[in-house]
Amino acid sequence: MYSFLTAKIIEQVIESLPTEPIVIRLSGHTQQNDRLALREVAQQLSLQTGKSFLAGIEETEDETQNPFLDPIPSTSLPPPSHLPALISLLPTLSRPTIVILDAFDLFAHHARQSLLYCLLDTVQSCRVGQGNNGLAVIGVTSRIDTVNLLEKRVKSRFSGRVLRTAPPVKSHYWINLSRRVLCIPIDAGEEWEYMWGLAVEKFFDDQKVTEVIEDTFSLTRDVRLLQNVLVSNLSSPLQHLKGC
Repeated sequence: MYSFLTAKIIEQVIESLPTEPIVIRLSGHTQQNDRLALREVAQQLSLQTGKSFLAGIEETEDETQNPFLDPIPSTSLPPPSHLPALISLLPTLSRPTIVILDAFDLFAHHARQSLLYCLLDTVQSCRVGQGNNGLAVIGVTSRIDTVNLLEKRVKSRFSGRVLRTAPPVKSHYWINLSRRVLCIPIDAGEEWEYMWGLAVEKFFDDQKVTEVIEDTFSLTRDVRLLQNVLVSNLSSPLQHLKGC
């Protein structure tokens, strides 16, 4: 899974767009082959557009007998031949489309890398304003050699744009990040947000809290571990909140 920092960057970029896009999120851990990925694309498109994109496609005999597959015809596993047709529709939708591929390196292990080829080829060939509203593909991975895993034909469609993110390098950045994690805006009313902000500040004024965060920073720079440490200590801000 991509880190909190990477996820934050992606969400901020999407929120800054002038038009709200259609966002399709895929994970290499879950969509382990192109057919599963294609079904997930169709399901997310249906939820965001209100249209069915795989209706009428029949399952194979083996898949029909699989009790773990969704029996609804419109969400059945599509044949591989349906991949280019569905992907080519993405730029023609009513809004711009963004496809986020978490664990991008795992998609490179799909047979013939067909999904990656279709997505990147469509991005390269589409022109906004010529009946297209645009398509962007964002691949997120922790492997720095992922580009080398791509086949030659796929790599030729890859734009080469790489943005590398890294964890904080100084402890005070780590503490500031901790504050941001606990102060993510929520729709709970101004009074609650104000009281929660005071509780968080009292929480970080505690010397023991600072020591725990700095000790964690000295051992690892993994933001996910920081989140776990904060969650395990959430009772402290809540106690301060009760005393406000």
